[in-house]
Amino acid sequence: MQTPRTKAMPLRKEGTAPKAPEGRRAKKHRATRSSLLRAAYEVMSQDGIDGARIKDITDRADVGFGTFYNYFEDKDAIARQVLDCLIHDLGERIRDATAHLRTIDTALLMGVSNRLALRAAMADPIWQWWALRPDLLFDRISKGFGLFAMADVRLAIETGHSYLSESQVESAWALAAWTMVGGIHDVFVGDREPESEAFVAQSIMRLMGATNEDVQRTTATDLPPCPPAAIDWDFVLPS
Repeated sequence: MQTPRTKAMPLRKEGTAPKAPEGRRAKKHRATRSSLLRAAYEVMSQDGIDGARIKDITDRADVGFGTFYNYFEDKDAIARQVLDCLIHDLGERIRDATAHLRTIDTALLMGVSNRLALRAAMADPIWQWWALRPDLLFDRISKGFGLFAMADVRLAIETGHSYLSESQVESAWALAAWTMVGGIHDVFVGDREPESEAFVAQSIMRLMGATNEDVQRTTATDLPPCPPAAIDWDFVLPS
């Protein structure tokens, strides 16, 4: 059962007006969309993405079949949004699990975060469909995990644990995201064992500017447990 995650309230920029209260129609629209996403995740987890049918999703969400198309163009579109929600949830859980490293060891913060992300993706069969579509998976990972990974790299730069400059962060993360996708893909096609997550994470760390010493320390470090999933089906990846 999912449990709500406590989130810090974002700071409002000075001079900007607070958001208007959500109207009844908008609230109903958001609730229906979230129900479809939750239902899609449950159906896809059970039957696989290729085996999932839109009618199965709408039946589980308890909405009419035609209602689906008011929210999503096709099954691929809802699958992409499901992945965005999973990535964001995993990113937040990893951020919670590594919070203690943010102030004491930013090098380990980068490495442990990447190992946790890789291990979770490689162990979850629902990722297989996306792994066999690497272009799509790269697009979602680079944007979704990028919200977390680039913040970690910038913190490592500030504390002297990455030799990258600020101008190199986005390019380095793009290369690292491709490495992550390649590692996940290789596990699902049988070219790599799931335990290889440490080797892939080492490669990512080097791309993110870590020293060899920090890379080796990451591999030898026990991974902290992640909090349980609390997927926010209202999440929409910023454009």
